[in-house]
Amino acid sequence: MMKRPLAACLMLLFSLAFISGCWDQKAIQNLRYLSALGLDFVDGDYVVYAQSVDLSTVAMQEKGGRNTPTPSIISIGRGDTLQNAIDNMQKNSQIPQFSGFVSALIFHERLLKKEILPTFDILNRYGLLRYTKWVYGTRESLTELLSDHSAFGFSPLVSILHEPYDLYRERSFIEPIQYYQFASRFWEPSNTVLLPNITVYKHSWKENEKNLSRLTLDGVHAIHRGKWNQFHPSKDLLGLRWMNPHTVFSGLVIREKSTPKATLRIQHVKLDVKTTSDGSNPRFHITVHLRGFVREVLSDVSLSFIKQNAEHQVRKQIESTYAKALAKGADIYGLESYLQKYSNKTWKEFAKNRKRRLSEDAIAGITVKLYLSDSGKMKMKWYDYPEDLLP
Repeated sequence: MMKRPLAACLMLLFSLAFISGCWDQKAIQNLRYLSALGLDFVDGDYVVYAQSVDLSTVAMQEKGGRNTPTPSIISIGRGDTLQNAIDNMQKNSQIPQFSGFVSALIFHERLLKKEILPTFDILNRYGLLRYTKWVYGTRESLTELLSDHSAFGFSPLVSILHEPYDLYRERSFIEPIQYYQFASRFWEPSNTVLLPNITVYKHSWKENEKNLSRLTLDGVHAIHRGKWNQFHPSKDLLGLRWMNPHTVFSGLVIREKSTPKATLRIQHVKLDVKTTSDGSNPRFHITVHLRGFVREVLSDVSLSFIKQNAEHQVRKQIESTYAKALAKGADIYGLESYLQKYSNKTWKEFAKNRKRRLSEDAIAGITVKLYLSDSGKMKMKWYDYPEDLLP
């Protein structure tokens, strides 16, 4: 009787020798790792661009051993569907492509104008593409955009394309968003998604008198109920940072008759939006609470003047940005979402007409309250030369 269980155990141990291990495992050096995807629509076809970099350059950077720039490799596929475009891109790949490390997704403006909705199927259905990748729009050539624009000595993965939030903490203007945030806002009918526009800038950095290209964010694409609501350049978005509670560090220049008098740094923004209704016309009363500090004093100017001037500027910038965006048909501050949240019945009446937009006078009032915490390591009254030092 003991022989039968013993034989069964031996057979089990013997079979483990054949089923153990990862039979489909591939050597990591024999894979091509994609780091960013670009999607375009040209002449009736979808065009997919895939950026890949040599991951050994990342390790070399950490060891301090990378002295020469390593270019990004870009592969291109074209087809009547996104999947066909990806299949065509893989035809001449030579080695398998791995998309689990994709950290950036770029929609060209042509695709945004056509319709972005069909892209949601493959981007959500394919399990390896993560929801944490950063999402952008662009008006640039995707081949140029996905080329290496990183600082010398750094991997192409160390750039605003793949790591934008560290720069946003230093200069809060256009907030980068990740794909899960983009998808969440996209499917809310009252929301306006602001997709950062990424572009190539060639005028600020030089090496041996030669211009260097760098990536930058220079505006946003507004998307409302799945439809593209125009491109909005940075110069028209000065008020956007004061209506964003995620603003962590933004500057403001205090002027008197166009002459700079001081500069501030705003570190905290808090909003209080109250909704009312004037018949079928929603109205909004906005209170903006700001906290910051004096960064620079350029002349003898009082703290009260700085505070009043700053509050006036913020109010005017908010009004100007709203008016310019509304002229293009965009609710740039997402005020409709406040209406849905706090006055749902009014919003339902408002949204019944699919073409209805907020009115020019929808912002009934703006109150700005600025609190200046300190003036840094120097006193405000430092500007006059001290009389007690004179003979």
